[in-house]
Amino acid sequence: MEGLPRLNSPPRVTILHRPADIALNFCPSQCVDIDKGIYVRGGAWRPMNYVSLSLLGRFLVLTAALIANFPTLATQERTAADAPTPISKVSFTLLHNRVYVPVEVNGRGHFEMVLDNGAVASGLSEESVRSLGLQAKGKAQLTGNGESRQKISITRNVTFRLGSAGFVEKSVAIVPFEELETHEGRTIAGVLGVNLFRRYVIAIDYRERTLTLYEPQTFIYHGQGEVVPLHMAQAALFRASIELADSDSLECHLAVDSGTYSALRLYQPYVQKHHLTEGHRPSIDSFGFGLGGEFPEKLGRVALLRIGSLGLKEPTTSFSVAKRGATSTDAYDGTIGGALLSRFRVILDYPHQKMILEPSADFSAPFAADTSGLILGASGPGYNVIYVLHVLANTPASEVGIREGDTVVKVNGHEASSLGLESIRDILLKTGAYYLQLRRGMQDLEIDMKTVAPLY
Repeated sequence: MEGLPRLNSPPRVTILHRPADIALNFCPSQCVDIDKGIYVRGGAWRPMNYVSLSLLGRFLVLTAALIANFPTLATQERTAADAPTPISKVSFTLLHNRVYVPVEVNGRGHFEMVLDNGAVASGLSEESVRSLGLQAKGKAQLTGNGESRQKISITRNVTFRLGSAGFVEKSVAIVPFEELETHEGRTIAGVLGVNLFRRYVIAIDYRERTLTLYEPQTFIYHGQGEVVPLHMAQAALFRASIELADSDSLECHLAVDSGTYSALRLYQPYVQKHHLTEGHRPSIDSFGFGLGGEFPEKLGRVALLRIGSLGLKEPTTSFSVAKRGATSTDAYDGTIGGALLSRFRVILDYPHQKMILEPSADFSAPFAADTSGLILGASGPGYNVIYVLHVLANTPASEVGIREGDTVVKVNGHEASSLGLESIRDILLKTGAYYLQLRRGMQDLEIDMKTVAPLY
């Protein structure tokens, strides 16, 4: 599919708010911790070779004359004949642009775990470990998107299964997810990391909410998606370019990260090198949040992100200004995450070192953004107590006097406890007038707040 043409009008940068992301990098004793990720001593992984077409497959190729007369029919028949056979297909829940998939762990479950190819190892919550009767078998240091590092325990030799597909993870992090659950508004049982993607070819269909796994030996792609070569290093890296209002196209090396909420995140060394937060560009100072706590960032848009022939207009963008944590690395320039990946059927084919992006119907839709300045969290049974974690300066929320710690009772007449955190976030993505009922200690407040379109 051809990408969007280059913008005719001058490109623009806008700064917006975006909530927290997951990143999981942990370093057991046999690893060397360098920048964001880890390098396993003696554990370098080599991709499998392509599988050759059979002679029978060659005889099925149509003649040039037939293809000329019936190109659409020929393409459909070839695709149907050559479509690889999946070994497992499971449905998933999409929340906060993250894939939560039901997983059987050591023959028990199902555990709702985040699908995160950016995690160098899989992880289980402390509660999941207790329920499974697993024992800590060592210590590790966990580095996430936040600026602090955490000492955690690890357990060994855990079997994960998705439908009929399974794999064994030798070292599994025992992760305290409680703070992150506050931002997600739900329980997180664990994270499925990169070893799943090394074992299988993974197709994530965001529109259909299905995850399909294929054996690499028999997977050959014949579709019309954009095939993006991957360089397998600290992460799955690919070449892209961005366009800004006052500069030519800038090349960048990005990692694909299914565990990250954001559309596009640019890391601090790249942001600093290209002066992306300096000068006349509008900005809102904010922060991201993940494992390891908070990290500072400025939030907005770039005018265009180009991946191969695909052009995505004005994706919401996080410009990290962190000094520590995953987003401070110079090993690569940033990531694309769930808010962007969800516009595609994404095939991550690590064994053949490629990513395939099949655009969905909403590929060209504008990227929505919450411009309220509210960063909300959830607590209580069922995470039905919605409250204000932070109010960003110089935003509609700060202008109407909302404060940190205020409890959200109603949004536009609807009970916040019934809506839930995810639905309220979706509501705030739309610009317009809002009627909020808040509780501050023993005081009930009624507030009218109006959000505006992103700054241009």
